Amino acid sequence: MKVDFHVHLEEGPYSLDWLVGQACALRPFLDEKEESESRGWANELVKGLAQRLQNGPYSREWLDLYRARAKQAGIVQVCVAEHLYRFAEYRPYYERHVRVGDDRLGRAQRRWLAQMANDSLPAYVAFLAEERERWAEDGLALRMGIELDYFPGGEDVLREVSGQYPWDVCMGAVHFPGGWGFPVRDVQEHWERVAPAGLYSSYFDVLEQAIESGLFDVMVHLDGIKAFGPKPDETALLPYYQRIARALRRKDMAAELNAGYVRGQSLREFSPSFRFLQILAQHEVPITLSSHATAPDQVGQHLAEARAQLKRAGFAAVAVFADRKRSELAIG
Repeated sequence: MKVDFHVHLEEGPYSLDWLVGQACALRPFLDEKEESESRGWANELVKGLAQRLQNGPYSREWLDLYRARAKQAGIVQVCVAEHLYRFAEYRPYYERHVRVGDDRLGRAQRRWLAQMANDSLPAYVAFLAEERERWAEDGLALRMGIELDYFPGGEDVLREVSGQYPWDVCMGAVHFPGGWGFPVRDVQEHWERVAPAGLYSSYFDVLEQAIESGLFDVMVHLDGIKAFGPKPDETALLPYYQRIARALRRKDMAAELNAGYVRGQSLREFSPSFRFLQILAQHEVPITLSSHATAPDQVGQHLAEARAQLKRAGFAAVAVFADRKRSELAIG
């Protein structure tokens, strides 16, 4: 049974590259209606992009493209899990913990947060809750999740978010070690100045704290920081892998194999790495599987290769969640 247990309906910032990406996401669905690259095709593409922008990410038309792609790929469970930083209500949470001072990099992070925090968390929850039945009628399970950024000292806010809504799964992540966001493009020069050994040490320290907090059902992209800045020799990281695997096992928490990390970066490696994955299997840590899609054409991408890698690492099943209860499905 195929699943894709971590996709996003939206991910900014809203640059020209983002607009091109949205058009590319719409293209496979429009090619079925018009001859490719004809004037009619171009008109339909522009109309589709205008509708996408006008309706926003939490619209039936946009979500239906995810459903169509999932059916085409034979996927029967899809979990949408948006980043908490997308929601305006929680921008103050990030501004308390992320460095947003008056220096150039601080201003860049403040600007990035303003660009990302555009939507309403209650509206997101209500939208997905309303769409579940339509997906079920089509033979697919739509799961509702949230991806929560962990900061030491921010536990009360995350506890409130996780308890306030009927989530199927709460995912934990560390995107801002030391208050600096590795997904923020304008902050890349900061990471280039940090010694890899110190960066990875501080990152895994915070990751372990996040696990020990017990706030999450699954920790996602465990070594995702490797895509942003220099990576040390992996042999030096093995003690960290062992620490994280032991902590996950101790807290009975799942990890994630995120196939999306092969997109847009030179590593051509999933997150976590194969060696990390083997250590998780040795410690019998449950594993979820995701494409980390940010547009409908990416749903299911690279998951056949990811399933094969899971088997090679020693996994026989993937974890899925409903009402924050975990179950397992045999790897197809």
